[in-house]
Amino acid sequence: MMGAMTADPEAPPPPETDVPVDPGPRPRPRRFWARIARWSMFGIGGIFTLLVLGAVAMVAVLGWSSPVKQRTNVLIMGLDRTVSDQNPNIVYPVSRTDTLIAATFDPADHRVYLLSVPRDTRASIPGHGTTKINAAHAWGGGPLAIRTTENFLGVRFPYYIEITERGLVRLIDAVGGVNVRIEKDLNYDDNWDGLHIHLKKGYRRLGGKAAMEFARFRHDPLGDIGRVKRQQDVMSALLDELRRPRIVLRVNRILTVFQEDIQTNLSQKQLVTLALFGIRLPSGGFVRETLPGRFGSGEWLPDVPRDRDLVARMFYGFDAETLARTTVEIVTDSAGRDAALDAEARLTALGMRIVRVRTAAGPDSTAVVVHRGDPRVAEIVASLLGPASVIDGTTTDGPDLTIQVGNVTVGGPAIALPR
Repeated sequence: MMGAMTADPEAPPPPETDVPVDPGPRPRPRRFWARIARWSMFGIGGIFTLLVLGAVAMVAVLGWSSPVKQRTNVLIMGLDRTVSDQNPNIVYPVSRTDTLIAATFDPADHRVYLLSVPRDTRASIPGHGTTKINAAHAWGGGPLAIRTTENFLGVRFPYYIEITERGLVRLIDAVGGVNVRIEKDLNYDDNWDGLHIHLKKGYRRLGGKAAMEFARFRHDPLGDIGRVKRQQDVMSALLDELRRPRIVLRVNRILTVFQEDIQTNLSQKQLVTLALFGIRLPSGGFVRETLPGRFGSGEWLPDVPRDRDLVARMFYGFDAETLARTTVEIVTDSAGRDAALDAEARLTALGMRIVRVRTAAGPDSTAVVVHRGDPRVAEIVASLLGPASVIDGTTTDGPDLTIQVGNVTVGGPAIALPR
């Protein structure tokens, strides 16, 4: 495998080949395999791959690092292109989310949790009804995609990363290509979308274009779920390239990709902070899941009870049953109605019971009034709707919590990372 690679780090990546790359059995010292095992646990989340690749470049340039001090949620959106139904040569300046990965960096638990949400997942999109979640970005760009995902999962994402198809292709080319195992011949032609996939079974080294085709293929019985697995394989292969010492010689190429093809509200220092947190995790520090559900009429139908349990554990480290026993009252005025609807959707996504929504003079900021129950639930709600304050309002009757929704949009960046 190593012998097939060029010694010139600035040379273009190898072309896609139909000749299998057979790594063959090779004796390795135990220490080598320990490193392999450790890196394999880094997982397959696109968010972590992007962060680490960027960190390698930025650490070399900036020589900077800082610890992650509190849980940080980041939404990674891999974008496709949207063509006209009448004319495939017309490309609209909008994109759907071809890949959607919810990531949370948890310093208390020393883990990074990565949840892949299939692009065909059925979800409610504010202002557009219920349909596939990937349409949110086409209708409202990143802001609507983030809002939709927050309402759907019951998790707030103060930070995001968007990467285009071209960006991922260039990123793979920047590291010199990736090695993946193709389980079966993949053949698919879509003249309408200009997509032509012809990849042979075997262990192969792929350049950016072929790796993207491998990750996009979905025309088998597993459909989008099979594609999620192939996306994970590509991301894992990228991480494998990252651990090679020669990656430091490709710093300029990686930085160029980040500057030209990746959009994020994370600063370079924040990216380095999260990346180094991931690099330093012990074996088992990466937890990867795909949103539970089932196929139905061209959509991925969520398994609500399992989804709630998974989200509660991954993003809150909490018991879903305790959340489900919590009763909530929402108080708002007409000016804060949209924010109240978002709050209701997010609390319902976590399984909390909304006992009533009433109208009253709304405050300028959102507050969570705790009447009784586990105070940690109030903290979860405040983090979900934040910035929000927690107020003691102990009573013996009524709901467990009262949410006073202020006349501001629910959510927004509130997690402290170095700027």
